[in-house]
Amino acid sequence: MFAALALSVAAPAVASAPRTPEVLAPGFISLPDQEEYRIAFTPDGRTAFWGVSTGFFPIDRQATIVYSEWRHGRWTEPRVASFSGQYADIDPFVSPDGRRLFFSSIRPVNGVPRDDVEMWVVERKRDGSWGEPRHLGAAVHSTADELYPSVDAEGTLYFGSDREGGYGGWDIWRSRLRRDGTYGPAENLGPAINTEYWEFNPHITPDGRTLLFASINRPDGYGSGDLYAARRGRWGWEPARNLGPRVNTELDEYHPSLSPDHDTLYFVRHQYEPFVPGDLYHVRVGRLLSDVGVCD
Repeated sequence: MFAALALSVAAPAVASAPRTPEVLAPGFISLPDQEEYRIAFTPDGRTAFWGVSTGFFPIDRQATIVYSEWRHGRWTEPRVASFSGQYADIDPFVSPDGRRLFFSSIRPVNGVPRDDVEMWVVERKRDGSWGEPRHLGAAVHSTADELYPSVDAEGTLYFGSDREGGYGGWDIWRSRLRRDGTYGPAENLGPAINTEYWEFNPHITPDGRTLLFASINRPDGYGSGDLYAARRGRWGWEPARNLGPRVNTELDEYHPSLSPDHDTLYFVRHQYEPFVPGDLYHVRVGRLLSDVGVCD
């Protein structure tokens, strides 16, 4: 079973990703009776985190973050992360320096229950374990949902939200890290990224210059949801580009993420008619971004 886990990361004896998308580790990560969501890795590639649910999160809003470690030449059986398992948790993202793990959660804030999804962070301790979850603060949040946190090397936070004031039902926003370690008010990324359609699931590269995200029903799309990429130039974000038919299909593609070496793209592919639980896929990046006019 462990031999089937092919992840293009720094762990020894791990096979490279395929040139065309394939289900990621069937029977180990991708299971037929559960939904899998965004996968994230520590910078050394030796620990993987991802979300799982027996239902479909947008509907039942229940999920748990699990993890696996590369030990003694193989990946350990997935276990529930120390900070997860009690509330609905999803969307893990490890900061470029490996010191923090961000995630989305429906859990009480300062002891007050909430129904919307907000963003949290845990700090890595000296012994390698994770601390207690800390809410990212009122300034960046709203009464709507905030999902899929992602940060660059400077700590700037990117996320999706269906709050008021955007261009469509869901938009991608960012929040800058203040000197005191808190996050400031959310800023919309603007019309180069956001449209009248839905834009969500942002994944930012450490240099803050390449953004991957999902969008639904754009005119240039191939199906329900497609993956897009955009480059931040000297004067701001350039228009986003569809990643093309090598990745996108008539099905729903979402939850993009990259391996620490940026050689592998991971994403979820979902079929609804008939309904089949979504699986994680992986594919070698290669010239994928440059071929669509976005250089990594």
